[in-house]
Amino acid sequence: IITECHAMALSREHFSVAPMMAHTNQHYRAYFRFFSWRAHLYTEMIPAESIVGLYEENPDIESNKALQKLLGIFSSLADNNSDHAHDANRGPVILQLGGRDPRALALASEIGVRMGYDGINLNCGCPSNAVSVGRSGGCELMRHPRHVAECVERMSVSIRNASNSNNNGEEVQLSVKHRLGVRDASTYDAEVDRARADDEAFLECEAFVRTITENSNVQKLQVHARLGLLGDFEPGRTSGPTLWTPNSCDRGCRSDGGGGGTPAKIDHKREQYKARKLAREATIRNRSVPPLRPDVVNRLAKAFTHLKFVTNGGIRSMEDVHKRIDGTDVAGAMVGRAVINHPCSFSHADGLWGGDAIIPRWTREEVIQAHIEHCAKEEEGRRGQSESFQEALRRRLVAVPFSLFAGEVGNDAYQRTIRKLGNRPGGRHSASTVLRGALAHVPPDVRAKPITDFVSSDGFKSYAEYNRRSGPLQRAIS
Repeated sequence: IITECHAMALSREHFSVAPMMAHTNQHYRAYFRFFSWRAHLYTEMIPAESIVGLYEENPDIESNKALQKLLGIFSSLADNNSDHAHDANRGPVILQLGGRDPRALALASEIGVRMGYDGINLNCGCPSNAVSVGRSGGCELMRHPRHVAECVERMSVSIRNASNSNNNGEEVQLSVKHRLGVRDASTYDAEVDRARADDEAFLECEAFVRTITENSNVQKLQVHARLGLLGDFEPGRTSGPTLWTPNSCDRGCRSDGGGGGTPAKIDHKREQYKARKLAREATIRNRSVPPLRPDVVNRLAKAFTHLKFVTNGGIRSMEDVHKRIDGTDVAGAMVGRAVINHPCSFSHADGLWGGDAIIPRWTREEVIQAHIEHCAKEEEGRRGQSESFQEALRRRLVAVPFSLFAGEVGNDAYQRTIRKLGNRPGGRHSASTVLRGALAHVPPDVRAKPITDFVSSDGFKSYAEYNRRSGPLQRAIS
């Protein structure tokens, strides 16, 4: 049943939380409903081929536990009478898909509609080498607008058919998240780019938008107002030799002098670590090296009046949100890291839809206790899984409210406790016990503060040792 609040929010994406790997999982989305019932929340990017592979193993969605797990259907939502479950489903949730295969994207879109997502989004904006170089597409797709057009056309048909049979005839929206364009990181000159006007970026992005929307049912585009830089930022550095495969001695071979060779031993874990490190570095530098050009998004909104544009990139507060959208043709603003680092500072987001704020103004104590209850249900529902699974689940759960007390007295001890106990191996500590232990360091008057009463992030301490990381258990993600 779509509530009036849900229907109002669904029609207008004034505020949304960007898809972020290791952050915007189902647990975080349920948690953020305490701060906003109307915000559009995006899943982490999920490869379409992974969805299709699990579906083909078992097409019965209701009994396909592996598919439900991948798509973020978690155990506590099975209790429809749970207040937390109700909050998790209250506002719009959009499934973001990654990939480049039109068939896989079309089938994954259909599955997403059948699973109850309010929208389907194609990722054409992630510049990470781990995404763009492989099968998942990302920013690399902007180099192939005709192929993207084919993908969204196929997705449109699947969404329309699935919507007619599963959503009372109301079609689920299809959108695309992308950047202004793409460049090769090794040859890109930021100083030269900053000296240029917005015209080049606008014309490049305009051509991409025109191509992908011409014959599809794409109604909305979320635009990160920067270029995407692909590849290695240092021309002389490579990500290492390719890994050896059977019947191949192109690299790493030890010759015995007889014209043959045997494959050299490879430290695969080391190679994977190096690849992840390079991908993380590329992602972080893509957030700051290319200049931000929000005016290009405004010009796109004026040029394509039949489409809705959501601006993204460099938004750190509600004040920034208003600066980006007030008095413009842009439909809304998408915020990423700032929401993770300081969720309370966005607790007024529902006011963007007009009218009186209708959600209860929870205290921090109420929010954390509800999440602790959620953790207990989740861990109970996953009992019997492997120890490594339990550890990973615990880390995901305790990371969610990591910044709830950002800027408040007791926050440092609270976060240190979560980091220390949350990362401890073994099943000695559950997520709920870790959070209760951390909460003991926060004074009662701070815990009793409403989430709408917060300290500006301008006064936050800077922890330089964490600036180059992007994991969930750190004081501020970069």
